[in-house]
Amino acid sequence: MRAARWHGALDVRVEDVPRPRPGPGEVLIRVDRAGICGTDIEEYTRGPVNIPVGWPHPTSGRQAPLTMGHEMVGTVVECGPGVSGLGGRVVPNILVGCGQCWACLRSEKVLCPKVGVRGLTHDGGFAEYVVSEAHGCVPVPAHIDPDVAVFAEPLAVAVRAMAKVTGEFGVAAVIGAGVIGQLMVQLARSSGAAVLAVDPVRRRRELAARFGAITCAPEDAVERVAALTGGRGADLVVECAGVPGGVGSAIELSRSGSTIVLVGVHGGAEMVPLLPLVLEERRLVGSAGHLATDMAAAVALLAGDGVDVGPLRSAVVPLRDVVGHGFERLRTDRDALKILVDPA
Repeated sequence: MRAARWHGALDVRVEDVPRPRPGPGEVLIRVDRAGICGTDIEEYTRGPVNIPVGWPHPTSGRQAPLTMGHEMVGTVVECGPGVSGLGGRVVPNILVGCGQCWACLRSEKVLCPKVGVRGLTHDGGFAEYVVSEAHGCVPVPAHIDPDVAVFAEPLAVAVRAMAKVTGEFGVAAVIGAGVIGQLMVQLARSSGAAVLAVDPVRRRRELAARFGAITCAPEDAVERVAALTGGRGADLVVECAGVPGGVGSAIELSRSGSTIVLVGVHGGAEMVPLLPLVLEERRLVGSAGHLATDMAAAVALLAGDGVDVGPLRSAVVPLRDVVGHGFERLRTDRDALKILVDPA
């Protein structure tokens, strides 16, 4: 089969590789669509970040070159030993834990110290076929188009982030209006909140406005939040940009007693002002990845038209063009959001 494999920074190659076979408890999935994520672009431009190089990953035993792609939807075509009754279209289980630690035994693989991710530490979905553990695969209703269902993984990230919020909120600020930010805008709006979307890119601000957000550039965010809240600050701030200084900006937009959820990441250190966190009792919480329950909730939202992902789709490209028309476009075109890959 054909697969797009990471060999190094700016070195992703579409190659012929053996078609995988499902082992015990696994299924073989024909990939219908796969989405290029910001994490993929980070690995492409300056990796390795998470891809193991020079050492085998503890759960996969693998290292580069690896097949990329962790946002995907596909159709089960073969079941491994011990698996029965699973067929049709599914969103694969992309998290692979050790199965023995405290987190795995609590069904919280995302917190496993040895957690692996298909597409980063295990072979992923930029291929004609992928293997996944049967447990955790989420069935996709037949009426959902694969161009929609492929958004289940990023939507599950947004669902998990929203689950970190305690209590009601009337005004929310979302910093960063990429795909995750646009999904956060929609989830926050569905809760009845007024939402301010903050992003330097005009096209992304315009899209957030279509979803009901008030929008502004980063340099105007403090003034706009003050105007919305009478100077109080936002009840909820979700930082999705993952840029240096993002934590401080999120705290600046928040009110005393508010919740700040960090979804975006970068590899550097952050200077965090402690006085407003401690003396004004702000709640600062991280949110990474998703659980199986978050994925099921995301599929349910897509099945019930709970979110609109159509405007987030910038293009669908064949696997052979994943580098030139996928990675390279997302690396250079700030107006592009989600590019999907059709391995067929």
